[in-house]
Amino acid sequence: MLWTVGDEIVIQSRNSAPELKHEWLANARQFGWSFLGAFVGRGLREHLGATKHEDLEERLSSGIELGFYRLLSAGGGFTLNAPDKTINYSKTPRSARYAFTFWAFPRADYVKNLQDYLKWADAYDRQHGFRCNMPLGSYYIHKDRSSLLSYTWDGDIISLDPIHAPGQKEQEAWANFLKAFNEWAYERGGIPLLNQSPFVRKEHVAAAYGNRWTQLADWLKIVDPGRRMVNEFFGALLP
Repeated sequence: MLWTVGDEIVIQSRNSAPELKHEWLANARQFGWSFLGAFVGRGLREHLGATKHEDLEERLSSGIELGFYRLLSAGGGFTLNAPDKTINYSKTPRSARYAFTFWAFPRADYVKNLQDYLKWADAYDRQHGFRCNMPLGSYYIHKDRSSLLSYTWDGDIISLDPIHAPGQKEQEAWANFLKAFNEWAYERGGIPLLNQSPFVRKEHVAAAYGNRWTQLADWLKIVDPGRRMVNEFFGALLP
């Protein structure tokens, strides 16, 4: 995992461990993801908004986040039991919920893509007055051809995942950002994760999956000619 906080990258390495160490931090991790991070990001944005304090707000939030990661690194990290990796959002109130999108890119292009994304996001903020209030996430995932629609079919990827906790005032702004980001990612040859990339269009999917998307569509014509098993979302994307 990689987290881009402001202009700095935090690399999180996950490895098997023979024993537990600082395992109490698992509860802090659970609280941070299921409530604190999104609640603070959304609360600051809703109360301060696009004001002269916004830059201070962003720097303060980023500084706290980076400070936590540096403290964690200095302490040698922590270990936890596998089930504790799962974040339970069942009791998360609406005021602490967040959303994200996911596009995969070749691993070798990560640095260039990240640098260009940061420039693009800054330009988007200057033009539209919107930027995400949580860190940019990135997954490193190995090549895998066990699924026809694997987004790592052609090789290892590192994704770019804008994360945001939108308040009531930002629903439209967040949607517009997602649409603009889709176009940016599409033009760079990105591959969307179909269940986590809102507002993807038919041409985005066709370009990303190529012949495999056509192969799926042809197979569906045989096994499901009446499209009884195709929902509205996929129906709009299939050729």
